[in-house]
Amino acid sequence: MARGRPMKAVVEGSELGPCTSACTKVIHFMTDHPVPPSVGISIPPYTKIDGYRHINIFVRFTQRTAAEPPVDLGVIFAFDKKGEMGARRYVNLEENVPGPQSTNFIEVSGSGSWHGSPHNISSYLARFPVMGPFVQVFVYNRAPIRRRVSVWGYLVT
Repeated sequence: MARGRPMKAVVEGSELGPCTSACTKVIHFMTDHPVPPSVGISIPPYTKIDGYRHINIFVRFTQRTAAEPPVDLGVIFAFDKKGEMGARRYVNLEENVPGPQSTNFIEVSGSGSWHGSPHNISSYLARFPVMGPFVQVFVYNRAPIRRRVSVWGYLVT
């Protein structure tokens, strides 16, 4: 800092603001993957996401009517590509809350995300802080019919 002003980074003669742009990465966990009725699946291995701060997970699935049960998303953070110490539950300890504090399941419901006809798809987005260097997602098709499901992630520093 020079005389109370933030320093600016200089790259190849161009001035940048006090912050440079974020690093990002796209992950394709599954694309148009068939999921049988009333079944949950994941596709190993765990994906390395170390160094990023947030993961935005986009879910899209086939759906013919608004009344059909959704496809739900689960997320597991772990320490290696084999899922060592993987956890699907977390807790943020709160001050002045009597113990014990309950853990929360890392799961998101796709209920109410139908786009309508003629599109016949549902989609939603869930944003998570990165809580471990590796991640794996799983989807649960709550409908009694086969679905095609895509899950992509967008990592941001």
